[in-house]
Amino acid sequence: MPEAPSSAPDRRQAQEDRDYTLSGASRRSLGAGVMDHAAPQIDMRALRLYRLGRVQQELRRHDVDAILLVDPVLIRYATGIRNMQPWAMHSAIRTAFIPAEGKAIAFEYGGSEHLAAGLETVAEARTAIYRFARGDFGANAAQQEMTRRWAQTMRDLLPKRHGGRPRLAIDRHLDYFAGLALADAGVEVVSGARMMSHAQSVKSAEEIACISAAMAVADAALFRMRTAIEPGRTEIDLWAILEQTNVEMGGEYMDTRLLSSGARTNPWYQEATERRVRPGEMISIDTDMIGPFGYDADISRSFLCPPNRATGEQRRLYRMAWDQLHHNLDLVKPGASFRAMSDNAFPVPEEFRANTISMTWHGVGLYGQWPTIVARGHFATGAEDGEVVPGMVLCCESYIGRAGGLEGVKLEQQVLVTDTGYELLSTFPFEDTLLGREI
Repeated sequence: MPEAPSSAPDRRQAQEDRDYTLSGASRRSLGAGVMDHAAPQIDMRALRLYRLGRVQQELRRHDVDAILLVDPVLIRYATGIRNMQPWAMHSAIRTAFIPAEGKAIAFEYGGSEHLAAGLETVAEARTAIYRFARGDFGANAAQQEMTRRWAQTMRDLLPKRHGGRPRLAIDRHLDYFAGLALADAGVEVVSGARMMSHAQSVKSAEEIACISAAMAVADAALFRMRTAIEPGRTEIDLWAILEQTNVEMGGEYMDTRLLSSGARTNPWYQEATERRVRPGEMISIDTDMIGPFGYDADISRSFLCPPNRATGEQRRLYRMAWDQLHHNLDLVKPGASFRAMSDNAFPVPEEFRANTISMTWHGVGLYGQWPTIVARGHFATGAEDGEVVPGMVLCCESYIGRAGGLEGVKLEQQVLVTDTGYELLSTFPFEDTLLGREI
C-alpha cells in the first residue's frame, strides 16, 4: 500500500536523484539538424539495415519465405520509406514485399516511387498494383480480375518450394479478399503480426538516439503547454501547443488527443474538446507524439490550473498515481516475466479499481507496440507471457481516479531496459505542489 503522506518529500528526493542518474540516454539526445535522410550524427544506414535484419530474422525463424506489409508504419520500419504516413493509414494502396533474404520490393503510390531511391534496403520500387476497381469496392468481375493479377504478381516473387506451397506472411491490414486471392494463387498465407511485433521489440543504438530526439521535443512541448495553462483556455488550445511544437521541431503527427480537464479527467481516455479550463482544476495529458524520425514519445503528466492551490484530495490522487508509477517502474528488470510483473504490480485500492486502466506497461517504437503487460488481477488465462530483455523500450502507465469521483491523475514514463534495470528516456519533472503535504 502507498506510504503515509508525511514520507513523501524524502522518498521523492531519493527517487528524483535515482531518476537523474538513469537518464543518460535521454540527455544525449541530438539537435534539430539531425534528419533521417541525411544525418552524420546518426548512422541511418545502420538503423535501416538493423530493422530490415530484425524482420528477416523473424521470417527465417518461422520458416516463412517473405512478408507482405500494408501498414505504413511497418513498411517504414522494414524499408525506411516514409510516404504520406497518415494518409496511408486509411489506404491500402502501398505495400512492401520483404523476402527472408535480400532486399525489399516496394509497391508505391504512382508518382512517388522515387522516395525509395538510394535506400540500401530496397531492391526496386514499382507502381502499386490496385487490387480493386477504382470507385467500386464491390465484389464485381473487374475487381476480382485485378485482385487475381495482383496475387499472381506476389506469387511470382516467392521462391519455389519442393513438396509444398511458398509461405507468405501478411500483416493485419491486408484485406480478406486479397488473402483469399493469394491462397487461390497457390500461396500458404500465415499471420505476420507477431513476427513484426517481436522484430520491433529490441532497439538498436541508432533507434535509441532517434527516440531520445523525439523525447526532447515532447519535453519542450510539455513545458510550453504547462506554461500556457490559465483559466479560460480550452482543452483544444492546450493540445494544439503540443501539435505545433512537434511540427516546428521536426516531428510528424499526434497519435491521439488525450488531453482532458476537470471532471473529464475521470475516467481516463477522453480526448480534447472546446471545454474551458477553470481555476483549481486538474489537467491530464498523454503525449502520444510521433516525433522526429517517426518515433513515439509517449509520456503522461497531470497539472493544476492556477491560481488556486491544490486540495487535499488532488494531492492524494497525485501522490497515489506517483507511488503506483514508481512501484511498477521498479519491476522493470531484464529477465522479468510479464506474468510476474502483472502479479506484483501496484495494488490499487478498491475505491479506485473500477476506473483503473488495465495496461500498465507497453512497448513503444514507431508507435505503441508489443508487449502489452497488464495490471495486477488482469492477467487472464490465455494472456501472452514473455520476458523483458535489454534493448526493449517500455512505457509504464499510471492512472488513479475514484469511481464516481470528480477528477483523476495520469502519469507515465518511457524507459530503456538495460542489462541491470532501466534507464529513463523521459526527463520532464513531476509537480512539487501536488506531491507535498495535504492542505
